[in-house]
Amino acid sequence: MSRATGLPDSLQLQVSLTACPAPQDLAPQWRELQAQAEPNFFTGWTWIGCWLDHLDPAHQPALVRVHLGEELVGLAVLVPQRARRLRWWPSHALHLHATGQREWDDITVEHNGWLVRRGLEEQAQAAVASQLWALAPSVDQVCLPGVAAGHERWRDAPPPVACVREMSEPAYRVDLSPLRASGRAFLDTVGPQTRAAVRRSLRLYQDLGEVLISPAVDVPQALQFLERLKDFHQKTWTARGQPGAFANPLFERFHQRLIAAAWPAGQVQLLRVTAGSAEVGYLYNFVEAGQMLAYQSGFHFGLTERNHHPGLVTHALAVQQALETGLDGYDFLAGQARYKQQLSHQTYTTATFTLHRPSLGLRLEQAWRRIRARFTPPVSASAPPSTPS
Repeated sequence: MSRATGLPDSLQLQVSLTACPAPQDLAPQWRELQAQAEPNFFTGWTWIGCWLDHLDPAHQPALVRVHLGEELVGLAVLVPQRARRLRWWPSHALHLHATGQREWDDITVEHNGWLVRRGLEEQAQAAVASQLWALAPSVDQVCLPGVAAGHERWRDAPPPVACVREMSEPAYRVDLSPLRASGRAFLDTVGPQTRAAVRRSLRLYQDLGEVLISPAVDVPQALQFLERLKDFHQKTWTARGQPGAFANPLFERFHQRLIAAAWPAGQVQLLRVTAGSAEVGYLYNFVEAGQMLAYQSGFHFGLTERNHHPGLVTHALAVQQALETGLDGYDFLAGQARYKQQLSHQTYTTATFTLHRPSLGLRLEQAWRRIRARFTPPVSASAPPSTPS
């Protein structure tokens, strides 16, 4: 029995690393394995295929395959990047379903991980963690951004990993199944102050006309909704002195492609909330395995002169609609935006892990971090807000 995988020695998982095939050649085997894995929008072919089509050819992604005997049981795409430790020491990194370059990674993968046959998740992760370094001898860092379920296993990555760095942040969700069984409306389950704020805002909006939530009915309308979402999103964040997600043209280009690809299977929803003829807010959400994933938003904060909460209202109506249409969960994804905390029932953690191979560069960097920590005053506990959804 192998300690690395928990499988009999005769059934060891074997890992290979090769140049990634063209998307049209990779698609059939990815989809076949996806049908045997736990559903996840961000490791499904809709997202991965659009991402590979989106990449600049200079990135030259590599494909990780995990086999159990002759059977393919795991897939992942890693993108190599040359980096610098301490701004001068050369380093070679691999990034899981990302590039390591901000302009390309602004599309923000979440619930990241390997695509693995159901029931072999831990074994495949252990096999990759132990075999990948031998397959990529020049690599001294592997970065795993936006990892959620099972991410804590990386803290105990086996040798030759010398150091695991983790940056984590909370994420929020609503479990709709027990709520549906209780027969209660969603708004009745949030805190009294939040409930009062939503109801007060609804009364203000009703003065403008009937408050409605409506989904886009086809791809052209979905793209129109995205454009209006973009306008509200950018006005909000530029007013706060931040660039906003759409300041990067690659972000919009990717998501236009993704909406068109995800639409036929019902994996995407763009929602609009209106009060009469006035726009209250827009949501750009994904749908997978009974879960609604609240990915991006744009709200009309200047709609009335009185205090109102377009974000709370728009999401509250969207959660109630998800409840009524039979979905099992509403996932606000990562980020500490106040509305996520106010409307959620559960908290989980998402993280970015960087695994480091023993090297002189790592030792120099660790020494520098110790010196800097010794002479740097402690930072205030309140961190600045991350780029919003």
